[in-house]
Amino acid sequence: MSRAEATPAIAGTLLGGDYSQDRESLLKRIWGLYCALAARRRGRLALGEMSDWQLNDIGVSQKDARQESSVPFWR
Repeated sequence: MSRAEATPAIAGTLLGGDYSQDRESLLKRIWGLYCALAARRRGRLALGEMSDWQLNDIGVSQKDARQESSVPFWR
């Protein structure tokens, strides 16, 4: 093995290795969290915009719907 062939392997070891899988996993988790929070926000906004007959149709009182729609998306 020549010195040029050994350099990338040594550099990867000296710099802590290859973290591309960890970085990708972290980005996927962040994206998943963002998507979940965005879906929660859209659902609460939609609930706040529903008419009385729509709320009655899904079995939710107007008071409960307004209360739920005022909850911040992170909760």
